[in-house]
Amino acid sequence: MRVAITADVPDENSPISPIFGRCAYYAVYDTATDKLEFVPNASAMYARGAGVQAAEQIANLGVQMLITAGIAGPNASMVLEQAGVQIINSFQGTIRDAIEAVKSGKIHPEPPRAFPPPQPYQPMSKEEELRMLEEEKEYIERRLKEIKKRLEELKE
Repeated sequence: MRVAITADVPDENSPISPIFGRCAYYAVYDTATDKLEFVPNASAMYARGAGVQAAEQIANLGVQMLITAGIAGPNASMVLEQAGVQIINSFQGTIRDAIEAVKSGKIHPEPPRAFPPPQPYQPMSKEEELRMLEEEKEYIERRLKEIKKRLEELKE
């Protein structure tokens, strides 16, 4: 089983990040090989849609379980559940603590739910990604204008 753990720094002794969509890394632990790797979160700097993009990245990594110190948002949770990823919210401790909890069986995959199976993961189309990035660019440009204006006001 592959387990993703939210991380702010690539160190197994660091606390688990409380932020899913914008954490800097995912610590990906493979129970079959006992290997841990840190994967940069490609959507950490997105202005909007970071949770959904992060959930898609997790699904693409072949992860079956996500552990976070916070709570994955509703849209991200929906994408993760559709991809068959079990979510463990509000886990307190270090990345190493989470790995040990998985290894010892304190955290284990839940049996499948009694409702229909999740739909297969569908990546964003090129057009959808283009539209999302254009919207994000416009948001960042607007925000930058606001920041510049406020800086000028403060300098006066």
